[in-house]
This record gives sequence, structure tokens and C-alpha cells, in this order.
Amino acid sequence: MAKTLGLVNLHSTVTYGGLTERRPVASVSYLGRYAIIDIVLSNMSNSGIDSVGILIQNNPRSLFKHIGHGNGWNFNTKKGGMSLLYNEKYANNLKYNHDINNLVENIAFIKDNMPDYVVIAPCHIVTTMNYNDVIDAHIASGADITVVYKRIDDADTAYIGSDYLKMTGNKIDEFKVNKGNKKERDISLETYVINTPVLMDLIDYATHLSSFYNLRDTLAYLADERTINAYEYKGYARCLDSMEHYMEYSLEMLDLDVSTQVFKSNWPIYTRTNDTPPTKYKEHAKVTKSFVANGAIIDGKVEGSIIGREVKIGTGATVINSIIFSNAVIDEGAYLENVIVDKKATVSRVKDLSGTKASPLYIKEGDNV
Repeated sequence: MAKTLGLVNLHSTVTYGGLTERRPVASVSYLGRYAIIDIVLSNMSNSGIDSVGILIQNNPRSLFKHIGHGNGWNFNTKKGGMSLLYNEKYANNLKYNHDINNLVENIAFIKDNMPDYVVIAPCHIVTTMNYNDVIDAHIASGADITVVYKRIDDADTAYIGSDYLKMTGNKIDEFKVNKGNKKERDISLETYVINTPVLMDLIDYATHLSSFYNLRDTLAYLADERTINAYEYKGYARCLDSMEHYMEYSLEMLDLDVSTQVFKSNWPIYTRTNDTPPTKYKEHAKVTKSFVANGAIIDGKVEGSIIGREVKIGTGATVINSIIFSNAVIDEGAYLENVIVDKKATVSRVKDLSGTKASPLYIKEGDNV
């Protein structure tokens, strides 16, 4: 059986405004009890990949706290485990702080594992991808590199700035940037399977090609020089590439037809567990079509929203189409609609807070409003 190493690539230009001011996208809360990175880590665990490295771009503290010892994702630590890979040398240098330089700095991680193949995937593109299917197709194709893509019909509004593929059969001829000028595109999911010797050569090649080239740049540059195979993924995929899409696609999960595409009985989503009591619904609580995490205390109306751990919603408060992070407090009588409330924030004096679906109102971590 081929040995596979997993790399979660956090190097991207994706940010969520204030939500990612002090944390990476990877550790942003997702559906009340998860972090965004939990989805890709669960995919790797469910695919039987035991050794996983996380290529951290910036703001590592909250990610270190969330990952801990890495035991929550069911990796076989006797065979592998999880490693946090950070390039301190270039942490504050935007142009040099990319995935290739991170790999150069942590090249021993790859050499020590000696895998046959390396799977590289981002965290901001949410899928339930079985990487074994991709690896099998990669081996069968005889290619050195395989790029996973999805055929989408909303490329005019989604995946803006991502790459789309121009192909002949399953061979990639060119990577182009999606500018939103066409609805149907074969969009790269920034997920790759690469033979390990080829990856080592790519790292060396990229450093000589340009000090500013990342892996995505390097693959695009080489598309007309070597065979890069394409693999079509047909399952659920959403690109959380902005605060607006983060909110839209999170609340989309309240639709059972959507959430069951991700949360399957045979494909568990793992996270770091917390020892918190069940949610307490008090006399005036009325909750409909919402996700509510453990430890919340609710005595108001919650509709179409996501409520994190140990959130308090006071008597007569109303929360609609909003995301409330852990340990936040919504005092009695407050009205929130299309709002994201970061953790440990309190809504007490300004009672009427509304954003829009296209532009949600954001309340910063720890703020009192």
C-alpha cells in the first residue's frame, strides 16, 4: 500500500476582515462547535492519512490552541500524527511568506516521513473529499501531478480569484484566474496529489524560478512543460473566500439537504472536544432552524442562526440569520439580524443591530456594544 503524507496549506490571500485580524482562517469558528480547518483534517483522517503537516501562514496562536496535541482528529500517532509547520523567518514578510518557502524551511518533515505521494489541500475550500479516490486516479493516470477540480455553474459570483483549468481530456493545458466573467468553469480546488520526488524537484525549481513564486504559481508556469493530470470532484464544495461567503455558506448548512452532504454517518467530522454542559432552554426560548452548541443559555428567540458554545441570549432578545461565537452575551431585549458576533463580545446598550446578507455587521472579539 502506498504511503501518503497530507499537507494542509493555509497560505492564501483569503481574509475575513476583523474575523481574521488576530487569527488565521483555519481557526475561525464553523457551525458553532468546529473550526474551519476541522473539515479538511477530518477528510485526511477519514482517508486513512496518518501523517499530516499544517503549513501555517500567520497568526498561529489560536491554531496552536485549537490543535493541541492533535488527538481529536483520530490520527494514528504510532504511525504518524500531526505537525504544525511555521516559517518564522518570513512570518512578517508578505512576498516571501508563501507555501514554497514554508516547505523549504520544513523540508525535513517530508524527508523524515518518506511518503510515496503527498496530498496538499487548503482549508478555506470546504469539501468531503475522499483522497483515496484521487490517489487511485493519480496512480492509474501515470501522471506526476494531479489537480482536483470541480465543474461549477456560478463562477460569476463564486471562486473569484481562484484558478480555472483549460484542458485537453484530463490533461491540463493552462491555469487561468477566474475573474467572474463566465458562469461555467472547471475550477481548481487547490487540492493536489504529487509524487514525492516530483514535489522535491518542484520546491527546488520554484526557488530558482522566482523567490516570490508559490506552489500555485509554479504549477501554472509548468502546465505547458510537463503532464499535469486533472481529476473531477463531484461532491459538495464551497469556497469560504470572504466574510460574506463565510456567512452565506455557514447559514446554508441549516438546510438539511445541504448539511447531510457534509455530515454523513460514514464520514465523521472531528474537532477538539470541550467539556461543557448541555444547552439550557429557559421559559421564553424559541429556537427554529438553527445550530446551537453545548453550554448555551437561551431565553429569547433564535431563528436561522448559529449559536456557539456557552453563549447567553437574554429574555426577549431576538437573533435572526446571525452567527454568535462562543462566550458571547446578547442581553435582554436586543435585536440582531445578519450579524456576526465574535467570541466574548457583549451586546447590551445598543439594542438594534442589523446588517445585510451581502454585508453582515461584525462585532469584534471582546467588544461591548
